[in-house]
Amino acid sequence: MVKKYTSEVKTILAKHKAGWVFTHADFKKLNNTATIERALSRLVANGEIKRIRRGLYYIPEISRWGEVLPSVSNILKALAKSMNTYFVPDGANALYQLGLTPQVPMKQVYLTDKQISPITIGKMQIEFKKVTPKKLSGAKKGVGHYLSAIEYLGKNEIFQEDVKAKIANIIDKNIAYKLKDASQARARWVQEAVKQITQKVA
Repeated sequence: MVKKYTSEVKTILAKHKAGWVFTHADFKKLNNTATIERALSRLVANGEIKRIRRGLYYIPEISRWGEVLPSVSNILKALAKSMNTYFVPDGANALYQLGLTPQVPMKQVYLTDKQISPITIGKMQIEFKKVTPKKLSGAKKGVGHYLSAIEYLGKNEIFQEDVKAKIANIIDKNIAYKLKDASQARARWVQEAVKQITQKVA
């Protein structure tokens, strides 16, 4: 049976490119988690796929300089799908990802509503902080990182004209609408900051 499932798993894997990160959720149609796990373990042993940790795998990508580790975004996509959750970078991470600071954060920290243990891959560690659903408002609409950055800057900094202008410069009108809507779940000062920032959007 494992041999049969291994063949079916490989058929699914063949549809994806190197670097793809996946979990058991990607093999639901095979409807046998225990056997799928054994099939995946066989493929790991053969070197056809690699395990990040139990239940989380990726297809290796090899360049002329050696193996290219999967991206954080691919890892998060796989986890979000399997755990039915969303991820938002913490404040320092959000500022860097938005290009609002050149300072690379010391840690890769993501907010989520699930309890998830840290993931280490190569020299990189991804940490997760469980928060209330309100702290994830905007994640579904793709604007959660803006709110995370605004909250991290805090009341004293966010209302400075140059700071508001800098954030407004990276927001288009479509994002502004979503941002205003998502901010309604946050503190009043965040709502006011978003209002003032979006008024500056060209």
